Amino acid sequence: MDKGKIQLPGRELPKEYREVAVELVLNQGWRYEWRKTLRHPRLLPADRTARPITCPTTPSDKVHGFKNWIAEIRRAGGVWPPERK
Repeated sequence: MDKGKIQLPGRELPKEYREVAVELVLNQGWRYEWRKTLRHPRLLPADRTARPITCPTTPSDKVHGFKNWIAEIRRAGGVWPPERK
């Protein structure tokens, strides 16, 4: 990946997770990282002191998995759902 290009999630993430990841990368200063050598994609918070957040690559049949992932993002400084303009 070139340092100047923004990497966005693709079909490796389920739709609901992809929507959150795109919002974080484009509007909140987060970075998305995924390579074939990584088992799971990661979201890197805008705050460099916060630890990376692993993104699931398979959809969860339980609502708890998605809610717990969103809670982890909020603890790292992310905002979801995005504020309305």
